[in-house]
Amino acid sequence: MAKFGGFPGGGMGNMQNILKQAQKMQKEMEEKQKSVASMEIETSAGGGAVTVKATGDKVIKEIIIKKDVVDPDDVEMLQDLVLTAVNEALNKADSMMQSELGQFNIPGMF
Repeated sequence: MAKFGGFPGGGMGNMQNILKQAQKMQKEMEEKQKSVASMEIETSAGGGAVTVKATGDKVIKEIIIKKDVVDPDDVEMLQDLVLTAVNEALNKADSMMQSELGQFNIPGMF
C-alpha cells in the first residue's frame, strides 16, 4: 500500500484516527472545564474577617464581612482585606483549572 501525504502505513485511515482522538480529547476538556467552572472556592483574609466564595470560572458568588471588622475610621483596612480575599479566590480558581486540565498537556493553553 502506498504512503499518503507523508503519513507512514495508514494514509487516510491513520488521519481519521488522529482526528477522532482530537475530537475525543476536545470533548473531555470541555466536560472538565464545565466541571471545574461549577466548583466553589472559599477563601478568607484577616483571620476570617472577610470571606469570599467564588466558582472555578472566576465568578464571585459571595463576600461575607464580619461586623466587628467594620470600622468607619479604618475603611482602608477593610478594603485591603476584601481585595486580598478576592485575589486569593481568583488565584485558587486559576490553580484549580490548571490542575484539572493539566492532564491534557497542551502548550500555551494556560
